[in-house]
Amino acid sequence: MNKQQVIDLWRLSFNDTEEFIRLYFDRVYKEENTLVIEKDGQVVSALQMLPYTMTYYGTEISVAYISGACTLPSMRGKGLMRQLIQNAFEEMKYRSVAVTALIPADPWLFDYYREQGYTEVFDYSEETYIRPAEPVWAPKLTVVPPEVPSIDLLYKYFDRQIRKRPCCILHTKDDFITILRDLQLSGGQMLTALDEQEQPVGMAFVLPPDHTSGIPEASEQLYIKEFFYDDDRVANLLLQEATLQNNVKKAVYKTPPVVPGTHPMGMARVIDTERLMHHWLSTHKDAPVSEKLLKEQDIQTFTRIVMGYSQREAYMSLMLD
Repeated sequence: MNKQQVIDLWRLSFNDTEEFIRLYFDRVYKEENTLVIEKDGQVVSALQMLPYTMTYYGTEISVAYISGACTLPSMRGKGLMRQLIQNAFEEMKYRSVAVTALIPADPWLFDYYREQGYTEVFDYSEETYIRPAEPVWAPKLTVVPPEVPSIDLLYKYFDRQIRKRPCCILHTKDDFITILRDLQLSGGQMLTALDEQEQPVGMAFVLPPDHTSGIPEASEQLYIKEFFYDDDRVANLLLQEATLQNNVKKAVYKTPPVVPGTHPMGMARVIDTERLMHHWLSTHKDAPVSEKLLKEQDIQTFTRIVMGYSQREAYMSLMLD
């Protein structure tokens, strides 16, 4: 497989910086997770199946996250990506993957991926913080950049927090380092709150105000891609410090979905229906859904049921989307 051709196709298809492309293909891309279609020796369509693990009602399941799905502009509309996705499903079955997930790059792609059997599963909510006139004081807490504590210490806290969520895609330590580098490339940083014993008690993955969008509101607020904290005092201190450092008063931060008021983010399709059906039934004994009823559902309805979409239980964050 010609890695350089896959890179060139990515560069042609997506509006990413050269720094991000180098980061992705140095740290994330692996040939064994890449599927392509070639015509006359040229890669004309490609995607990656990135392996992740997801918490799932007391156990963990394997997830293949579709990344970098793209086709040469002159070859689009010929069904190549549809064929490639079907090939990916077969490869996932061979690898015993339980669920496949993705984040559509544009709103219209939600319809396209529904046609391939995907359905909305991963939502998120947002909260708004306005820095008060009177500052918050927390003398026993310190907010520091990620260079101060060790990566091992930071990752242990991050992993512990994300595992508290019932159906959440996890990240390895290597993923965590890549996330931090991607954040840095975007001009952002991760702020960490430490207690008196210099143990992490909160984290905020902060993007700076967007002064290039031409939207006044975007240049006057931060966006926080992920936010963990042990209590409200830690949360308020992190938000205060983030807004002070960026000379703004407002921050919008992403949270796991809170019904009502969610926004669609990612889609999923169950691959291993037997495994998820039996585990879901064993952990939802009071649910008014029988095994017979589950077996009668189309793949999208089945996916929404076993991924807890009605309660918005599934969550993904910090994907390199």
